[in-house]
Amino acid sequence: MDVQAQEPNSLWVTANAGICSSLIINQNAYGNGELDYATTIGYAAGLGVDYFISDKWGVNSSVSLAKLGQHYRGTQSGGEAIRKVNLDYIELPLLVMRRIVKAKKTTWIAFGPEFMFLISAKQEYHRTGGSPLPEPDYLTEGTTDIKERFKPVDLAFNFSLFRMFDLNYRNRNLLLLMSANMALGLTDINSNDWHTPNMHGDYAGSHNFYIGIRAGLMYKAFVK
Repeated sequence: MDVQAQEPNSLWVTANAGICSSLIINQNAYGNGELDYATTIGYAAGLGVDYFISDKWGVNSSVSLAKLGQHYRGTQSGGEAIRKVNLDYIELPLLVMRRIVKAKKTTWIAFGPEFMFLISAKQEYHRTGGSPLPEPDYLTEGTTDIKERFKPVDLAFNFSLFRMFDLNYRNRNLLLLMSANMALGLTDINSNDWHTPNMHGDYAGSHNFYIGIRAGLMYKAFVK
């Protein structure tokens, strides 16, 4: 059954998981030829809290593990290449929630900053045929740890859409949570030492972006 409103001054504990399509805006190929973007699927899972100040306003925060990055494939220096940049982050969003009052079904939007802490960065690269790369030391065959090439913290803007459904209508203390989530990195994720111009001598900062869906459970911890 659709939830009509949350009790004011109620605190909920949330567990959720989902998938996303991730993107690194502006490819950094370290002076080598750029490859075509390939579909990149990531995931996220974590725990959070929701506090509803009133039946229209609330705040949300969570701690999640997210697998992001970007995959590439195509022709590079005359050879067929595949490159995968895999970035693992701990996400910490701090969001304001607002209920859409006139919606036919009760819907909440959430927006605000999201802090992303890098815990792992690896590059997988394979190329068949072709001539030598202009900068081969930066795209080595196999899997390489490239954490030093990225900044340890990224600041993003998060916008989410929440729908909640009663699983225990009598007590109204357990909800099914469905959400659509989007985040855009506001800072250049490349470390300062890795602001590498492309083959045309230009450099553009790289930014995280993802859009996805999550599902989870919400449990009412208490009402003040």
